[in-house]
Amino acid sequence: MAHRMTKTLGLAAALVCIAAAAGGADLKSVTKELFAVPSTTGNEEMLAAKIRALLPKGATVEEAGLGTIAVRLGGTPGPTLILGALDGYGHMVSGITPEGYLTLDRPVPPPHARFDAFLLGQPVVISTAKGPVQGVVSQPAIHLLTQERRRTQVEGFSLEIAYVDIGARSEKEARARGVELLDPVTYPALLTELAGDQWAGPSLGVKAAAAGLVSVLEALTGKTVGEETVLAWAAQTKFGARGRGARPAIGAARARSKWQPKRTIIVDVIAAGKGDGFPFPGGGPVLVQAKDESSALRRAVEAAAAAAGAPLQFLTAPDSPMALPFASPPAEVVTLALPVRFLNTPSEVVTLKDLEALCDILERFIQPGGAK
Repeated sequence: MAHRMTKTLGLAAALVCIAAAAGGADLKSVTKELFAVPSTTGNEEMLAAKIRALLPKGATVEEAGLGTIAVRLGGTPGPTLILGALDGYGHMVSGITPEGYLTLDRPVPPPHARFDAFLLGQPVVISTAKGPVQGVVSQPAIHLLTQERRRTQVEGFSLEIAYVDIGARSEKEARARGVELLDPVTYPALLTELAGDQWAGPSLGVKAAAAGLVSVLEALTGKTVGEETVLAWAAQTKFGARGRGARPAIGAARARSKWQPKRTIIVDVIAAGKGDGFPFPGGGPVLVQAKDESSALRRAVEAAAAAAGAPLQFLTAPDSPMALPFASPPAEVVTLALPVRFLNTPSEVVTLKDLEALCDILERFIQPGGAK
């Protein structure tokens, strides 16, 4: 852990200098900056440092442990909590072979059964104490394989047969480059700008939602707000608390214990598509509740969307692990989710007008009268 702390402190200092020079940044710029920072569950410190560096000058940062950070906005006693996530899904180094290849594992269970299969033949980045190390997940020459070997090596790909080649010829050489066990392994932060003001990239949805909270805080700096509101970025939201039944996210449970909100808006991502039952890209953020019934918080979010002239979609679905800790009456919770096409793939697509609408709704909600 010592090498990670050194890495974090050094990066944080550099980011503060960069942010001071850049000043306030717009939503697109903030999204691009956060997108470039790897952040898997248990390794959120670099993204947290980046967000700290981008916060408005004079903002006081609070913490809830595990890496969660927050900023409190004044107003009449509340509090209201607006909670996003720092962490996305990814992999980590589980071993180094005598030949210098890296083996992989996951810090948390995958979001779907084919998640690991996207790795085959792809470039990856290992975030080490000495800086990023480039690698590629080895892929056999499919056209030279027998049908049986093709099924095993390609169609049956799993982490048990995944090897990352970083160009090292031995374990000693790999370690000399800074690679250690548990270092996070992610896809390169390649942002692709598509037609219609859409962006694509790995883990883009979570980074865009996190950027939205930074943008909201920037927009409200110096303005009067309504009820006291805490904007927070939670670490370890993909870890479930121990116990039977539905398991709340550890980071969210710690946030509830820290701030004990009366009402909570979870800022999350949700799969978008063209089929029935899916929210559609470009239709605005999605208001998600466990029950299709009115509540004071739901009405307040709807009123904020109407006042901001922002589109809003609706979905009734079970509470997510992020929302579960806040679901016990009399507390209220809703999820305001960013629609993401190809969610939990290396090519997540976000429509920027959905992200802008999400920010507009939150800004209006926080201002006087918005949380009524």
